[in-house]
Formats: sequence, C-alpha cells, structure tokens
Amino acid sequence: MKHKIIKQYLKIYLCVLVFLILILNIISSQSISFIYFKFVNNDKPLTIAFLQKIKTLPEYEKILEMNNNIYRSTVKAEIIRQENTKKDLINNLEQQLTINPKARDVLYSLYQLNLAEGNTTKANNYLRQARKVDPNIINSNNQ
Repeated sequence: MKHKIIKQYLKIYLCVLVFLILILNIISSQSISFIYFKFVNNDKPLTIAFLQKIKTLPEYEKILEMNNNIYRSTVKAEIIRQENTKKDLINNLEQQLTINPKARDVLYSLYQLNLAEGNTTKANNYLRQARKVDPNIINSNNQ
C-alpha cells in the first residue's frame, strides 16, 4: 500500500516537473532576439550582413561553413561579390583622386569606405586630406 502511494506521488511529481519545464521553455523562447529568428529562418540577406559584421571573429569560418551548408555556398559567393564591389568602388575613387587630388567628397567617401573595411590608418589619412580641403568636415565617429 505504501509503495502505491509513493508511486502516485512520483507520477504527480514527474507531471509537475514536466509541466514546469514546458512553461520555462515557452517563457525562454519568447526572450530570444528577433535577429536570431531571422537567422534561423534562413533570411539570407540578414545572414550575409551578420557574417560581414563578424568577419574578424575566430568563429567566422565555422559559422560561414554552417551557412554554406544551408545556402549551398551562395552566401560565401555573395560576401565575396560584395567585397569585390567595395574594392572596385575604392579603386575607382582612388583613380578619381589622381585626376583631382583635392576632391573633398571623394576623399571623404574613401575615408568612410576604408573605415568600414577596418583600414583605420588609411581612413584617417583620407580624413586628414579631406579636412585640408574643407576644415568643416566632421568624421563619422564625431571626432
């Protein structure tokens, strides 16, 4: 008789425990960020933007490989295409500087592009040159 009561209590305890775990799971799933759901739901443009932002992190290659398995390496191709487009734009702007080395807007554009690429030394050099042409220029970091 005592065994039956203990088994019933264990069943009740187990049911309550499973119910609590389910409730906690539902609550925690509601706190996951919006970007994660976009990432998980195969939002390709968001995935590409995310990968470009984490390019310098050591986990980048693993996450890129994971997404290559999902998108069949079109993500990597798109990232490379966008990088090449930026490089082409930088090259075109640098060619324009050979024609007019005091083109304020070109200098400032080169500053912004190089800053976005992480080339801070080169970016600051372009900013200095742009400020020589127009001392009123303020950089995008508000310095």
